[in-house]
Amino acid sequence: MIDLGGEVVLLDWGGKRFANPPVSSPNRHLANHQLMNGAVTAHMHQESKATTMDRQLYHRMIRLTRNQFVKPLQDDTKDLIEKDIKDIPKVCERIQEDWHSRQVSSSLNRLAAHTLGRCLRERLEARVNGTLSTRAVDILVTGVEVSLWVGEQFASDLQKSFPKLRTLAVSSNKLLGLYGQDISVPCVGFPYSSTSHDLQDAIVIIVSHSGGTFAPLSCSNLLQSTTQNIFVVTSASEYETQVGKQLLSMDMMDGDEDCLFRSRIFSTEVGVRTAEPCSLTVVATHQILTNLFEYISALILSDVRFRHAVKATISEQDLQIIERCNRENIEALEEIVGATRFGNRIESKGFVENELRATGKLWADHVLENARAYIMSFLYIFTTVISGWPLFYSIARGIGMDQSSDWVYAAQTLDAALYFWLPQVNIIVLRILQRRSLLHRMVGRTVVIGDIPWVAQCAEAFLSKIFAVSYSIAGLNVLSGNPADHFVHRHTHRVVRGSLIICGRPDGRLSALASAEATVSLSVNQASSIQSLGATCESITIGVSKVLIAIVGILHGLTLSQNNTSLDSTAQPIRTPANNEGNLPQEKAPFVFL
Repeated sequence: MIDLGGEVVLLDWGGKRFANPPVSSPNRHLANHQLMNGAVTAHMHQESKATTMDRQLYHRMIRLTRNQFVKPLQDDTKDLIEKDIKDIPKVCERIQEDWHSRQVSSSLNRLAAHTLGRCLRERLEARVNGTLSTRAVDILVTGVEVSLWVGEQFASDLQKSFPKLRTLAVSSNKLLGLYGQDISVPCVGFPYSSTSHDLQDAIVIIVSHSGGTFAPLSCSNLLQSTTQNIFVVTSASEYETQVGKQLLSMDMMDGDEDCLFRSRIFSTEVGVRTAEPCSLTVVATHQILTNLFEYISALILSDVRFRHAVKATISEQDLQIIERCNRENIEALEEIVGATRFGNRIESKGFVENELRATGKLWADHVLENARAYIMSFLYIFTTVISGWPLFYSIARGIGMDQSSDWVYAAQTLDAALYFWLPQVNIIVLRILQRRSLLHRMVGRTVVIGDIPWVAQCAEAFLSKIFAVSYSIAGLNVLSGNPADHFVHRHTHRVVRGSLIICGRPDGRLSALASAEATVSLSVNQASSIQSLGATCESITIGVSKVLIAIVGILHGLTLSQNNTSLDSTAQPIRTPANNEGNLPQEKAPFVFL
């Protein structure tokens, strides 16, 4: 069925076997529907008087098989997270092809973009005519958690590229608190209130992978009284997600004959992904928002009036560079994840994936050393206590020492000391065998992720969720920060021997990003300069530039492939705004070469 709009449904499986009716006397007037060739009877009661549903049940049913709008479930696999990561190049390629001009007649995303384009033109015309208030918001982006973080980057890019196009990214929870309560919930610490922004006829873009998260779903219903220009970025069609069905019903209730040619759903088409850590869904959402950004930019730049009205700082040449990076990004992703866009695994040596996995194995040994030392201690204690032959006592007896000798007590004292420090001894043995640093603290590990906000936050959520159900002895503490902002102030005082730091480096070959790369290297250098006993944290930087600034302590500089990038040192530098504040490519580059 399309939806249960406030209905109570009773499925009666025993109508033919039992004489007593399935519903009480006051409700026996309700219509019933025969399903599954009469094997089941459905009794439905509509609780809400504000919502009307088609009385013919079959009009609301959806075919679950052989339906191009309903994605089949993914095949079972041992590692759901690895499957999602391997699918990244294939999904990004599919999204890009879906936006290609050859797909204009069959792409639902292009149809949704056309609908959004009409709404945006109307909004820009009002902006040109000066009929909008100073509080008016043109584009509102909302969501929760990773969807919100990716949406915030999208809104940031739009605002920087078109300063007079009022673009706002707000958490769906804040919107519900401000507009969905009789007594609004104040947003302490944020410049939002029920009167600070005018959302009348604003273009609302709801970002929700599942399409059923409570806050975004509620916002799609709440904001319909303010604006009809509501769109959603989700993982499936309007028939598979709750928010998509809600927007579809909104158009149907309007009674407009053109509603069949009006789409409001931008779909990544990744379907249901059951892995809790978000990897593929985040990348796919960013990919579709990248294409949406290009579409909005091209629409604004196509009309000189719109360009001047929003004070566009981006040019057609900038769009060409972004699109080239967007297309060539697929090859870079293939090398990173070790799988082609066709789903085939790449076995070649020297690939970026192999270097990433080797570094990951080193850090995995750091994290698991306590658990391994615990197992080694367990085996040693049980073996020596049950057998009665501890290590030093066995050596003493083996060299001919008599049981009555006083030196036996010395050997037993050494055995007692060994039992006391056995976990530390085992950890040192493991580090020697694995050729890892001996001076790291023998405690639980902490990983600090440094990158631009949305990347750092999504990576932190991904890694922390992987270890969400791990045993405490094999757990991991995950933190994040922006190395160009608060990374040093929030985390450098926490650096101890064995802390693990990983930072993304912008592409310093571009003049617009050279200072950003130097800032990242300086932040990592400052964190690594905090030493004890000659040891410090273990840091990794990931980027596309092979030129590394010398950093104190241990550094693994992972260089992603440069063969796929057209932005070499001789390329035309990406233009930046005159005030040199937050240019668009600086925020885009970390994803372009993920």
